[in-house]
Amino acid sequence: MISKYGAPKKTHFAADFLEFECNLVKQSTEKGRYHDITCFIRSGEDYVVIQKHAYADTGIYRAPSGGANSGESLEDAAKREMHEETGLEIRLLRFVLDSRLDVVCEDGTILWRSLVFLSETTGGEIGAVDTYEIYDVRTMSREEMLGEPLRLMDASGWGGFKYRAFLTRSFFEHLDELGL
Repeated sequence: MISKYGAPKKTHFAADFLEFECNLVKQSTEKGRYHDITCFIRSGEDYVVIQKHAYADTGIYRAPSGGANSGESLEDAAKREMHEETGLEIRLLRFVLDSRLDVVCEDGTILWRSLVFLSETTGGEIGAVDTYEIYDVRTMSREEMLGEPLRLMDASGWGGFKYRAFLTRSFFEHLDELGL
């Protein structure tokens, strides 16, 4: 991945997760998954963002993410997950962040990893394929993404949203450092 998409900036974040959030993470780890692949998908001058049913109509939107299935390459997983969540076909452009997260739960800490990419659309039509998981898909400018959605995430009390806000800020800060 690094030879093809560049060396990512390494980051670390720790957050206290609510019980229901911890249970969701534990469901993933019980299946052997301790990671997500997050893609900031460029669509023209904007980025594609999602909203899930759990926070529908809240004003919170974030970059889409998902995990690799057993035996699936990270590149194939990113393309599959982004299509399921956004209806779009993508091309990975740059490996931007390799982020470690300490998911702090009442009964211990779960170590999680997010692999964060800059990508672009290559086809498809915007709209969730997986409507069970995804409530809404739209585009936002960088400025919009760094505005109200992040303020709402930070104020939510959810550890997962605090982490997603951190990833969004870190992503754009590193893009600036890279001159992209």
